[in-house]
Amino acid sequence: MIIMLNFFYFVFEKSPLQYFICVISHKWIASETQVAFSFCYLILAEKDPTPIKILDLQPLPVNPLRTSKYEDLYNFKFFFQFNLKFLIHYIIQIISVFLNASTSSEKMICAEFAILILFSK
Repeated sequence: MIIMLNFFYFVFEKSPLQYFICVISHKWIASETQVAFSFCYLILAEKDPTPIKILDLQPLPVNPLRTSKYEDLYNFKFFFQFNLKFLIHYIIQIISVFLNASTSSEKMICAEFAILILFSK
């Protein structure tokens, strides 16, 4: 029988190099184990990361899609700044991109662009 134990421990500053996790069963007598958990190689994120400079990009028309059926899918004629940054990195350079943005930032359109490009090749 395999039992998986998941827990979260929030680390905000340097902590001891090692924690001991003790697991004790309430059903079986003398059934306990202790495991050492090491934080030696833990890399913490910066508390105050440097701000990222936002690029001042001019709107780009949807023509670079080069396919009229793709252009007709959407009711806008210019890409938004978020879409434009995605286009620069994914469509033009064909590299992997991690999208992380707020809910109203057109991430779904970027994902649709990626799928359309994948199917067109």
